[in-house]
Amino acid sequence: EPGDSREAGRYQQILDAAWKLIAERGYHSVRISDVAKACGTSAATIHYYFPGRDDLLTETLRYSVRLAFDRQVAELHSISDAHERLLRLVELQLPTPGLLRSEWSIWLQVWNESALNPDLQVLHSDSYTRWHDTIARTIRQGQQQGVFTDTDAEELTVTLTALIDGLGIQVLTGRPGRSVERMRRVLRDFVEREIVRH
Repeated sequence: EPGDSREAGRYQQILDAAWKLIAERGYHSVRISDVAKACGTSAATIHYYFPGRDDLLTETLRYSVRLAFDRQVAELHSISDAHERLLRLVELQLPTPGLLRSEWSIWLQVWNESALNPDLQVLHSDSYTRWHDTIARTIRQGQQQGVFTDTDAEELTVTLTALIDGLGIQVLTGRPGRSVERMRRVLRDFVEREIVRH
């Protein structure tokens, strides 16, 4: 039915606009009217798809996670070597200007909101688990291939993801001396020193 595809297109357009605005300005600075303006539509139309602002943030997070996950799948499916795959996963987590920095901005805000809002914690936890499992699976794969040390994969994943989160926050908040390049170097050094079998 043409109505359905038009509705799906509108929904997607609203999500896109909300994603960009929240990444640029912050969740609390974005009003429904801003999203409506960006879409060339009315606030009533936005409310039709997203009854409240929280619904909009929740769906924007889901959308952001889906974007990142689809990109990972697209980039990783052709890499069979676990070491190369892990380095690629690290690369996909660097807040380089543009898309990845915007995704980081969304995550930063979701962490903040999740700390205050139990409903968001569930969604955050599900999204984060998916990312954690991708890393853990890659490490286990490398252990099977004999290229990674046999340190517990779960432990290595906890440390590596914490390192990525912490460094990403430092880069995003403009901490002096914390650049994307330095983040990349620290993470690659960690992989080399703690995960790769020597």
